[in-house]
Amino acid sequence: MADDSPPIDPQITLGEALREYVNSLKPEVKSAHGMYVRKFVEHHGESVTVGSLTGSRVESYAEFTIKPSDPMAQDRVLALKGWFQYLKKHNYTTQNYGVHIRVRRTASSRTSGSAVRLEEVPIEMTAEGLASLKSELESLNSMVPDLVLEISKAREDKDFRENSPLEAAREALAYNEGRRREVERTLRRAVVVDRKGADESAVGSTVTVTRVDDGKQFAYRLVGSREANATEMKISVDSPVGRGLLGRKPGDEVTVTVTAGSSVRTIEYHVDNVSQA
Repeated sequence: MADDSPPIDPQITLGEALREYVNSLKPEVKSAHGMYVRKFVEHHGESVTVGSLTGSRVESYAEFTIKPSDPMAQDRVLALKGWFQYLKKHNYTTQNYGVHIRVRRTASSRTSGSAVRLEEVPIEMTAEGLASLKSELESLNSMVPDLVLEISKAREDKDFRENSPLEAAREALAYNEGRRREVERTLRRAVVVDRKGADESAVGSTVTVTRVDDGKQFAYRLVGSREANATEMKISVDSPVGRGLLGRKPGDEVTVTVTAGSSVRTIEYHVDNVSQA
């Protein structure tokens, strides 16, 4: 279970965190695990802040880079899970994104000779989050011609060495295609939540709370898991604090159980205000 308290240093970059993490690894795993984590960092950019990571970005990366056919798939999974556990333990992230890392299995479309149709569960989102996804999809689509051109240029150079520009260009295009499919799937299932006038907190609400133990006040925006962003105080309703603050009214007292590293603790909140704007 994740702790939604603001991270100690959400502005630390992926490159800085990577160097810390690699130095903490045991000699027998430093080379292999460090390599897989470094690919993740290079893919997103060393200057990108750790606090800007989201579950959907991590899930998308895993889905399109860790294939069941890859004989090293499990090693990649272990390496990345260890990396995200490290980030959570050091409070660089508010949740362990390692839960999104796994080898995707292709489910059979038929069972006992009959076609199986899975019902897609709607994804609740704010209007702001939906607009952001649509904007991202437009941006991803606009990048495709340039990415294809980069592949063509790399082929002309005939540079086929390991980690060549051709490989990098292909990976960039593959990520773009994967992310576009992910965004398109989300948009198909997206349902904008509009509960203006409601007196209870819901997806899209801003809930202002005061911690009972130290008197500190926080204003959390309750969002779906794909919109969560710690630096903007947007917390997922699937997280411990997010779940605890759902369906609340001003004056309510809320007790939330969270984990910090290997320790478990409870936090008590007083709900000061609920805004649907």
